Amino acid sequence: MVNPLKHLVSTFLAAATFVVMNSYATTGKAQTATSTERQVIHANSQTVKIKDGNHPERNDWILDPSIELDTYFSIRSDEPRTITFKTDIDSATFDVEPDREYDFVVMLKDRGACKTRISTKLKSFTRSGNVEASAPLVIPVTIESGKLHLRGRINNSETLDLIFDTGAETCALFPSGKAKVAGLRFTGSVMNAGTGGTDRRKVSDGNQLSIADATWQYESFIFVERQADDADGIVGFNLFSNKIIELDYDRMFMKVYDELPEHARNFSKTSLTFSGSLPAVDVKMTSEGISCIGPFILDTAGTSYMFVNQAFGSQHDLYRKLKKVGSGTARGVGSKGIKLHQLMLPSLSIAGHSLPNVPINVEVPTDGNQSPPGGVICMDVLSRFNAILDFKNNQAYFQPNTHFSNPIRLRGQGPSAWVYGLVSSGLIIALGAVFFRNRFRKALALITR
Repeated sequence: MVNPLKHLVSTFLAAATFVVMNSYATTGKAQTATSTERQVIHANSQTVKIKDGNHPERNDWILDPSIELDTYFSIRSDEPRTITFKTDIDSATFDVEPDREYDFVVMLKDRGACKTRISTKLKSFTRSGNVEASAPLVIPVTIESGKLHLRGRINNSETLDLIFDTGAETCALFPSGKAKVAGLRFTGSVMNAGTGGTDRRKVSDGNQLSIADATWQYESFIFVERQADDADGIVGFNLFSNKIIELDYDRMFMKVYDELPEHARNFSKTSLTFSGSLPAVDVKMTSEGISCIGPFILDTAGTSYMFVNQAFGSQHDLYRKLKKVGSGTARGVGSKGIKLHQLMLPSLSIAGHSLPNVPINVEVPTDGNQSPPGGVICMDVLSRFNAILDFKNNQAYFQPNTHFSNPIRLRGQGPSAWVYGLVSSGLIIALGAVFFRNRFRKALALITR
């Protein structure tokens, strides 16, 4: 598969201060489902909207004629559907089937031909044994070092300890994971241009991933040479992008459904939106003189409570109106860092359920940040709710669990562990969020240890 990039993408809330440039290329020619004469459409603007089946239209594809063949990995589905690419002056519509590829060309004014491919090779999982295909998939989970973990295998490897991350859209392996996967074959690479330098990282396509009694036949993994976490790697939410998942922190399991379970009616319902391409819900912040709502990404690999980018902090004057209780610096792959204030929020609400006196980490204002207002909601908050995330219908359901009333702890002052922890998995998510850049256009680099 081919997915080269030469775009610079700024991180959404730069926990690891990443600007990412992804250049991904593989060898060999893939078969295409189009005729030998490719369809040609025209564009004056580099930005293209994509409508993938019944999913909301997304304005996240950037044309670049310097890329040899730019691949859009479609949203995971086992059903035929229609995908439309719409430029500012033209459009191309394809009736696509699973496990196929469709090539076309966009002629960008004054820039030349942008060769483009739609790939539908990403598939849903299959079940092993005598389990009915329609039965919920049950996956045991644990919380370790403040992150959500599960166990799985790659290409019949020994068991791997994997972080399940709703704030990531692809999979990654650390050195400990690579050592457990015999014969891992690298098929390309990504470039990570961050503060302080640029590193090329290998990519392995076409792997078999097994979790519980489910198997995915064609998955890609980024290899990160540095052991950035105690786990062997991460798996992103995109494995279940056409499913409904339930996260139960009382009984410590994840269930995957094809249809919304009946007990969802006992939960509070809210819209599941996408900040860039990562799942988010509206979070309400309340204090004296403050009542604001914004979209915050759900991050099951993020420790601490909440991270707010400077755009949201400045828009709602959080720096002046909330009490400062700490500060620190988050560092990425280079020597520079992002300054953060720890502020005390009197009330944080999700789906109508409020938590009092929540410490939040807010990026200190600096020049040049173009991020849309928002941020990330992390495990110290998320684990207080049992949740159902309906990716098929873009709805989220929350119910306070037995952890809801647990004391909220202040994580210290100064550049303490909550700050330095941003470095570890932040690198992985910065890479993962842009790995399928035009499929999953989200530049978030915020996972904490």
